[in-house]
Amino acid sequence: MYNDDVELTSTNDARKTVREQVKESALATIKPIQNTVATLKGKVLPNAINNMNADYEASKKNAAKAAADLRNICARLPEPLRAQLDSVNWEEYDFAHNYLPKNLVVGLEEITYSFGGSGKQVIQVPKEIPFYASDNCYSFAQGDDSITIINTLVFRLAAMLPYSSQFTLIDPIKMGQSFPYTKRLPFKRMVDNDVSRVLEEILTDIVRIQNSFLDNNTERLIDVDEEILGNAKFELIVAKDFPQAYDRRSIELLAKIASTGPKAGKMVILDLDSDKALPNGAELSVLFPDLKHIYKNENQLPWNLGKGFRDSVRNTDTINAILDGLSRAKPKETKLGFSDVIEMNPELWWQEDSMEVISAPIGGSGSRKNDIELWFGERNKQPSSHGMLAAMTGAGKSNLYHAFILSLASRYSPEDLQFYLIDGKQGVEFQSYPKLPHARVVSLSTSPQLARSVLQELLDEMNRRNEMFKNLGLSDFISYRKAGSPNGKLPRLMLIIDEYQTIFEDDKTGLGSQLMISIASQSRSAGIHMFVGSQKFSVPGMSQPQATFSNINLRVAMKMSGEEVTSLQEFGSKGKQLIRGCTETGQVVVSHNGGANELPCDTGRVAYIDEQQRQQMLEQLSNKWQGTKNTILLDGSEQPEIKDNTQLHTLFSSPQRLSEDEWILYANKPHHFGGLNDNEWYPIERPSVLWLGKEMNIHGQAKVILRRRAHEHMLLVGDSNEARLGMLSYMVAQLPINAQSSQYQVHILDRSIKGSQWCGVLSAANDSVLNNHASFSESFKDFSTHLTSVMAEFTKRQDMDEEDMLREPSIFLIVNEAQRVKELVKKDNSFGMKAYSDDGGVNLATLLEQGSEYGIHLVLSFDNVRSVTKAFDRNDIESFRHKVALQMSEEDSFRFLKTRDAAKLQADGKKPIYALHIDQMQNRPTKFKPYCYSQDVILHENFEHLSNLYAKWA
Repeated sequence: MYNDDVELTSTNDARKTVREQVKESALATIKPIQNTVATLKGKVLPNAINNMNADYEASKKNAAKAAADLRNICARLPEPLRAQLDSVNWEEYDFAHNYLPKNLVVGLEEITYSFGGSGKQVIQVPKEIPFYASDNCYSFAQGDDSITIINTLVFRLAAMLPYSSQFTLIDPIKMGQSFPYTKRLPFKRMVDNDVSRVLEEILTDIVRIQNSFLDNNTERLIDVDEEILGNAKFELIVAKDFPQAYDRRSIELLAKIASTGPKAGKMVILDLDSDKALPNGAELSVLFPDLKHIYKNENQLPWNLGKGFRDSVRNTDTINAILDGLSRAKPKETKLGFSDVIEMNPELWWQEDSMEVISAPIGGSGSRKNDIELWFGERNKQPSSHGMLAAMTGAGKSNLYHAFILSLASRYSPEDLQFYLIDGKQGVEFQSYPKLPHARVVSLSTSPQLARSVLQELLDEMNRRNEMFKNLGLSDFISYRKAGSPNGKLPRLMLIIDEYQTIFEDDKTGLGSQLMISIASQSRSAGIHMFVGSQKFSVPGMSQPQATFSNINLRVAMKMSGEEVTSLQEFGSKGKQLIRGCTETGQVVVSHNGGANELPCDTGRVAYIDEQQRQQMLEQLSNKWQGTKNTILLDGSEQPEIKDNTQLHTLFSSPQRLSEDEWILYANKPHHFGGLNDNEWYPIERPSVLWLGKEMNIHGQAKVILRRRAHEHMLLVGDSNEARLGMLSYMVAQLPINAQSSQYQVHILDRSIKGSQWCGVLSAANDSVLNNHASFSESFKDFSTHLTSVMAEFTKRQDMDEEDMLREPSIFLIVNEAQRVKELVKKDNSFGMKAYSDDGGVNLATLLEQGSEYGIHLVLSFDNVRSVTKAFDRNDIESFRHKVALQMSEEDSFRFLKTRDAAKLQADGKKPIYALHIDQMQNRPTKFKPYCYSQDVILHENFEHLSNLYAKWA
């Protein structure tokens, strides 16, 4: 029985007609009212019908009660499905639901049931015609009432599909004046004098829908799952005054739409003037073989449903109320859920093998929810090396990345697949992925130089793998895996770059383009793939794009502007047609054959994964992985911290202080293995490595190595106190790395202004890490005492045997804010020459020239180049082998470094802070992000980290 608890629900697998004719026979032939009002345009009343059928079977005498139930059901139908539109209060209706029109209500019919001697029951039920469930084309006789009939059909369909109906109202005689309300309809196709052009657009749309949604399993748009269907439109095409004022071309196009359109959600209605002949003797029945007449006269309803009362909308208030309601309606957001596409149970993850292919379902099309996939490798002897994505802002590109990454991560373990993820310069898409166990590198807010360095690392990895395959007598990644992975299991590597145009910015040498070409053409055999995306396929700054695109099999497109689609070279005409149909967020076109016309493209909708679900999956993936996680995080918007220094981690993986031979092995080890990549590490020179920050690449750490060679000193120049103090304080804190406290001396002069936030930073390094091993002075007067003793040591070492001298401790003289040391300022002497007026300046100049050969190294910090020139002449400045420059003017940069590169360090703003290191002997500038001092808390956290490392070697 129908009751108030029964909810009208919409399903795709249980649509039935609004009524089945009850046989006109006595009680003995009465059947249960099969499917009566069981569904009306997709609305199901299962409880009501099942209970009703049971009642009818149990007691056929209860006809009056059954009739009352049927009346109750009809009265409870949703407003757009009721028999008379004028009888509905549209001002209170919220237009919140779509009712898919397999059938269309066209009026009201009274059904009389005779039950022998028990009397008659008269029941009024909605009358309907098959609509998008049929292949029919409908017509009605033209007359004075034509507009009323058209209005009724238009407003009925608009009320049923407030978000999914579209109208093409053709009125060639009155030029659209017959439909003055058209502009108030939410979705309509504009019709001008060129009717044929409009009809050709509809035919193009039919082809797009067939390719996008329909297949062997789903023959009609009405049967497509609503989550995949999204906001696709069901269109009603009305041809008023047909065939008058229609040329032969327009008539042929209408006939073709009438024949092919219903399956694609396009229905044709003809306002037919039977007195007008078709041109050139054409026959209506031949052109429109499935034509059905809707109304014959005032009292007759559809062509096969007998007499009744037809629906009509004559009340202007009703029309306005419906149109006003449509304008207020907010479409229900339909999204294909990520759980419909992939397995969400962590116990069932990581079941796939990446030996030949990696594939990721990302969405669905037609009746299926997981048949849109991106794959890489080799499948059925067809290769798919790399992929490329283009989508305008708001098309759903970010969600596609997330679906792609997490789909792969759920199917393949970190032993089978690892990611290199690069966010473009302004990107924030991958900031959650450092916790993903598959992530080998995550680069955020990536600068062009850093982006290119990641590509270089992948190219180096490709060369390492190919060299290993060659030594093993194997040809490629697949053969290596088939051979049992003799040197250990290698994962496939997937490079994903959002806003990949970053690679080509500021690239005067074309390095980025060459790296792209090399990876695109060579890396698949090594198990390395890339998937790059931007708003366009071709991006500015990219040279020889065809050399890259020719090796990119996978092309993925989402919503793009019409101009962009027209100019596309990456898809053929058929693909472009499908891309034009991507009008909503999440719609996607996928080609694994380079966008060629010969093979079909896949079209559908990308599954949506919300932030909470994404974070939950990342947490589950992280918890599932029991192995070592060594993700390298490169954050272009932040300064590095020494506790994240991978070379430092490798060094302290040894449980005790390294021997001389172990130091050589560590120094010679390549960067990608955590070593210094230095082949000139000779313990006899007592080398000291001091890290300054992070280089603009994956593995490189900015550092200086001070040896007992000529001019092994360091000069830091720039007005960023936080950078200079950060580098100096961490250098002081790193001295115990190179030797025990008895093997080095430190003398610090800190001329920071007392009371400033920079005052005390260097002393904190001495207190926290060196345990006050260094002498610390805040005035040159105090410092000069230590300088005098150093000069005495220098003189003594000059007279020592070389071998004995080399065993003496290294001495470091560190001066911060040297521009505030007046003793270092040269003045005119009596001979008119610049000279130091104090012995302290003379002593520092002497040590600068000769001290490093005897193990005495100077590290000086100035605020600007002008201050440096007051203390040192040009030859003196050249005596500093290591120079570190912060942002400065072009003139100062050239005076200090003989290059203007330091003037471009902060081209993108004040943060993050960049620096430039030049080794005078190599004359090769290295851009890096220095360790900076910003907060005491962070400073002491890093000091504590270093102290804990030293404790391991104590």
